[in-house]
Amino acid sequence: MKTGAKRVNPVTVIILLFAMIVTYLAYNRTLTETSPPVYVIPVKGDLTGGMADFVRRAVTEAKREKACAILVEISTFGGSVDAMKEIGEILAEVELPVYTFVNGKAISAGAYIALAGDKILMTPAAVMGASQPRTVQGKEVPEKEMSAIRKIFRAQAEARAARTGLELDPLLAEAMVDPEIEIPGVIAKGKLLTLTAKRAVELKYADYIVENRNEALARLGLGDTRIVQVTQTPVEGLVAFLTHPVVSSLLLTIGFTALIIEVFTAGFGLAGTVGIVSILLFFGARILSGLAGVEVLLLFFLGLILLVVEIFVTPGFGVAGIAGLASVGASVFLSYSNSSEALLSLGLSTVWTLVLAAFLFQYMKSSGLFQRLALQTAQTKEEGYTAVPTYEAYVGKEGLVVGTLRPAGTAEFDGERLDVVSEGEYLEAGTRVQIVRTEGRRIVVRKINE
Repeated sequence: MKTGAKRVNPVTVIILLFAMIVTYLAYNRTLTETSPPVYVIPVKGDLTGGMADFVRRAVTEAKREKACAILVEISTFGGSVDAMKEIGEILAEVELPVYTFVNGKAISAGAYIALAGDKILMTPAAVMGASQPRTVQGKEVPEKEMSAIRKIFRAQAEARAARTGLELDPLLAEAMVDPEIEIPGVIAKGKLLTLTAKRAVELKYADYIVENRNEALARLGLGDTRIVQVTQTPVEGLVAFLTHPVVSSLLLTIGFTALIIEVFTAGFGLAGTVGIVSILLFFGARILSGLAGVEVLLLFFLGLILLVVEIFVTPGFGVAGIAGLASVGASVFLSYSNSSEALLSLGLSTVWTLVLAAFLFQYMKSSGLFQRLALQTAQTKEEGYTAVPTYEAYVGKEGLVVGTLRPAGTAEFDGERLDVVSEGEYLEAGTRVQIVRTEGRRIVVRKINE
């Protein structure tokens, strides 16, 4: 007996199943990609103005993409107080849940940023605290500044308590900053408070201990949420490096030293190029990080122009020189948001510039390099050179300096004014000098010791 049923082709079944799977995966992917993501923002390494700029950019992107939450992953030994406060302010203004995940160390400024989280998660080996502020030289800050930072940490702890409803003791946050604070059963006087993950949970300064980021997201109920990992761009990484206090001072020192050498050498060469590049890197990094505006760079070059005018145009040291030094100093000072850091950086770079410039001039003079750079090599007739006109007959004449020799300038001999150059030393107006040699149109003089 025949039935009307037809045999199903296995190939057709396979094709249908494949189509259904592809449709499901495509639909699921679409849902995943359109669902609000979690933005993971790493805060690692030294905290600088560049890092603060990176966090601001990441937060702005999270808002634009309508993220459901932000997870700040922290591993840092701290850094600039200004960067710390700026990052804290950025996170405080976010109208999204902000969670902080201490994956390693949240030391110094890192502890302050950790306290910005609505919930704090730590790995078993993580620590948080030891936030005593230090100068760039590693010395303790003045009591006034210490008190201010202590209040900032206390306010951060109180703000977290208000957000979460947790009963947090704000004195614990102060004890991270000030070793003079004693809390019985927690920290003895003379020590900074550093909390392990276990101790932080016990004291309600952390919410969960997790093994890794995935577990952290799972504990927050975000395990199945799409993750967007924000990374620093090469430019942001470079800016963060260049705004480091040590690097900033080094750039200033190199820039100042190179420009000084350029002033006393012929033409425009390597020293001038190195100086300008160093200065541009210093100001450029601070402008890009938002620490300063373009006006500070313009102010610096205005000061530089005034100093050049003072050295080569006007006699003595007058208004142009004073205004030039003031402009250069002001431009560097205004490129910092912290006045003490600005004064320290400017002072250190000035001292090292003077030391380095003196050493280099001494080296170049003893090695003969200065003579070559300053075009002091004699060009004799025997070597085939012709100098027109010649001042050989002036050798031995005595006269007076007009203006100041730096080391070039003007001197008067028997009522005739001549362009002369000293043997590398500065000579004030009225100094008696003698022409010791001529090199074509170049007249070299030496001070007459009375």
